[in-house]
Amino acid sequence: MADARFPNILTVDVEDWFHILEVEGGYTRADWDGLEERVVRNTDRLLALFDEAGVRATFFVVGWVARRQPDLVRRIAAGGHELGSHSYWHEVLPRHDRGSLAADLAASKALLEDLSGGEVTGFRAPGGSITPAQAWAFDVMIDAGYRYDSSLCPGYSSHGGFPSPFLGPHRLRCERGHLDEVPSATIGLGGRRVPYAGGGYLRLFPYLVQKAATRLENRSGRPSNVYVHPREIDPGQPRMALPALRRFKYYVGLDSTEAKVRRLLRDFRWMGAREWLDAHRAEIEPCVLDVREHAATLPPHPDPALVPPAPEAA
Repeated sequence: MADARFPNILTVDVEDWFHILEVEGGYTRADWDGLEERVVRNTDRLLALFDEAGVRATFFVVGWVARRQPDLVRRIAAGGHELGSHSYWHEVLPRHDRGSLAADLAASKALLEDLSGGEVTGFRAPGGSITPAQAWAFDVMIDAGYRYDSSLCPGYSSHGGFPSPFLGPHRLRCERGHLDEVPSATIGLGGRRVPYAGGGYLRLFPYLVQKAATRLENRSGRPSNVYVHPREIDPGQPRMALPALRRFKYYVGLDSTEAKVRRLLRDFRWMGAREWLDAHRAEIEPCVLDVREHAATLPPHPDPALVPPAPEAA
């Protein structure tokens, strides 16, 4: 049975099977319109699982998906779930400059709010792609009206990694104010911390590891922060011609993910990110990570050919 004393955080990154990051053999934005979309059926499946368990989660939605599937966004909101932004174009932050990120964050927020009729306050960077070199992005989030971020990994990450003494939710002190932070859940392995509760890590690690790590987090007074992608409960999705290591990481464990999610829903208590933050305000406010020194560093100038285009008008 779930331990009601320790609510955990459940989130979904709503993107489709072809929204892969920084890899040879993947599809580009120019290809997306011509590809089979499977995100609706898979997200609806997750909604049914959550409804069956009586759980409400946070859905970080890619703006491109929301634009094409507005009824899906409305169903998520109608189910009592929180909506957050997973960016408009699902591009890693190092490929943005300040102007392109500001336009992306504003467009995705406005679109989701227009479709749902509710306020969107949370953001998750694709791939969790915020390192100290991208700390300037926090001030862009604040200026765009976001109040919390869920991108940081206090350990090793394929696309990110941000050293921090805080392993659970905390606050960020930025030049433009404060943001709440809901970081990736990590465990210590081989002298470093690695994520265990989402994406390829959720698919790779056996359920007994997931369960033990979540219990350890709870005994330490921290929530686990589980995230799942709709494609991860879809073993029949098309396969891309990826390099061997990336192919393994992208497709390992697809047959077992839905069963793991079911067991997590059964064995632990869950809620969305904003609900958790609102309920534990007094606990996180003393835990402050000052990122102003990092943010003072000028953002790098990405290759102009890689900077995402301005989103469609929201």
